[in-house]
Amino acid sequence: MNAPSVTLHRLPGEYVVARFPPSADVRSVLEDQITAGAFASVTRTPHEISVVCPSDSAPSDARIDGPWVALIVGGPIAFETTGIVSSLVSPLSAVGCPVFVVSTFDGDVLMFPVGHATRAEAALSDAGHVLS
Repeated sequence: MNAPSVTLHRLPGEYVVARFPPSADVRSVLEDQITAGAFASVTRTPHEISVVCPSDSAPSDARIDGPWVALIVGGPIAFETTGIVSSLVSPLSAVGCPVFVVSTFDGDVLMFPVGHATRAEAALSDAGHVLS
């Protein structure tokens, strides 16, 4: 079976992943990100709260990792479609590039460290994906 090929659009700017303890009150961070209009994501588990947001609005009271480049998969992608994330992560893994993926209702956002951007984008292109 051939891996699916997708079109990836680079989101403007750079991003960070911020980690908060599970008891943190992140409502003000959420309000700031939602009203900013840029890509942002919040995920809560029993162990932590992760916030992905533009680097220039990184919260000062969180553990921060970044900066990251973000590519969004052109979508929407039907839930029954399989292999998309694997087709994106595998070529990056093969070249030793760290990956952070955020999935949404309509698709996926693939992130990798800014310092790996040239190698990561070449690996994705070599794997048959289209970068725009």
